[in-house]
Amino acid sequence: MEFIRGIDMIKEDFELPGRLVTARFNTFFFISTHRWYIKLRQAHGHQSWTWWKIQIIKKWVNDSWRFKVETAFESAKTNSDKDKALPWFFQQKNRLTALYPEIAEFMIHRKILRKCGGYLEHSVKSQTTEESSAEYIIKILEELTTRTRISSSMVDLKTWFNTPWKDSVDKNPKENSNNIKYKSADVMRRCHI
Repeated sequence: MEFIRGIDMIKEDFELPGRLVTARFNTFFFISTHRWYIKLRQAHGHQSWTWWKIQIIKKWVNDSWRFKVETAFESAKTNSDKDKALPWFFQQKNRLTALYPEIAEFMIHRKILRKCGGYLEHSVKSQTTEESSAEYIIKILEELTTRTRISSSMVDLKTWFNTPWKDSVDKNPKENSNNIKYKSADVMRRCHI
């Protein structure tokens, strides 16, 4: 999809006729795509750019491709130690625009920010609006991850609460000689002092 969009932009910017664009396909494609192009070109002859767009979409935009892109987007999480905000953000944006070409810009930003999760998502959302540009959101993401290290210090609360604390709590208090039982009044006094 990015390939088709790129060719459409070049065609529009330089006001190129479709025949000139399709004539350059021999140099655009490599290895297996080049073989695919040669077979189609021999079978159907010279065709318009619109016809080639349809053939490219039929060949590469299928259910398995869609599944791979969706899975990659769903499994992507931010990690400020490994990922820089700019390439990570645009990789997610490219995945979403490939899956849903007619999606609104603010919906793309919202879906990507949900991938950040927790405090990082909240911090970015509180500093932006729906009209905020991708560049502004990336600037805030980079600032938050480098200056505050929010995303690297996050603990997954679901796993934290579900972790069995076997080492810290003894099952048999009689065996533990250091186990001191306080009355609830003693504990209350110590907490408020």
